[in-house]
Amino acid sequence: MRPVRALCLVVVAVCAFGTSVPADVVTISDVPSYKWYHGCGPTAAGMIIGYWDAHGYDNLIPGSNSWSTNQQAVKNMIASPGHIRDYVPTPDRTPTGADPYHADNCVADFNHCSRDPNAYGWSTFHWQDDGLEDYAAYRGYTGLNATNWTFWDNTFWPWYKAEIDAERPVELLVDSDNDGLSDHFVTAIGYDNTPGALEYACYNTWDHNVHWYGFKMALKDVSFGIYGGTSFVPIPEPATMMLVAGGVLVLVARSRRRRSASDV
Repeated sequence: MRPVRALCLVVVAVCAFGTSVPADVVTISDVPSYKWYHGCGPTAAGMIIGYWDAHGYDNLIPGSNSWSTNQQAVKNMIASPGHIRDYVPTPDRTPTGADPYHADNCVADFNHCSRDPNAYGWSTFHWQDDGLEDYAAYRGYTGLNATNWTFWDNTFWPWYKAEIDAERPVELLVDSDNDGLSDHFVTAIGYDNTPGALEYACYNTWDHNVHWYGFKMALKDVSFGIYGGTSFVPIPEPATMMLVAGGVLVLVARSRRRRSASDV
């Protein structure tokens, strides 16, 4: 019995003091990883769309959000055949009367990727929130809230950390070549807040690996320094809202019945 008791004590000690993984390392485990497809902005935002497609908004992508098993549908969500026809490789191709521009129908359209004055594959930071909201609305989800934040002061880290803690991946605009100028979008999925660390985890759109970079402002010689980020906070679907409202009405009715009974 003594060896068993000793083992129990070891288990209790591990539970009490934790494992070797720091408690301040947090990642969102089920964000899908997509590789660059006609623009880093729509690809990075597309991973966020793919994440929410598996979290209650399953009409964002026809079929699953998997790059390996439903890749063409995922690619069409990022940059549709119409987008490629009209904006790749030359932005603002002159359409003919028989071949007009297509109606916006993908993330690359809604965040104005490859659209004049942007060169092929480029999109600007101020369109990223609109791109997420407008694509979601196009797929039937209105009222969703996306917001751009710039990294100018010490409020950016608490905001980013709160988004990850709430299990909401964040799109970040970063400087990928250390020249002090932002030039690339990534999908951030975690952070390391241990003393002396302060890093963020992301998919960088170039492979399917999780990469860690220092959580620093975009400055010369800073690897993957951050200019700003875009949050995306969905609201419940209309059907869910009706269920919630119905539940509230039931609770109110029950409360009134109890109050009436107690008043008699």
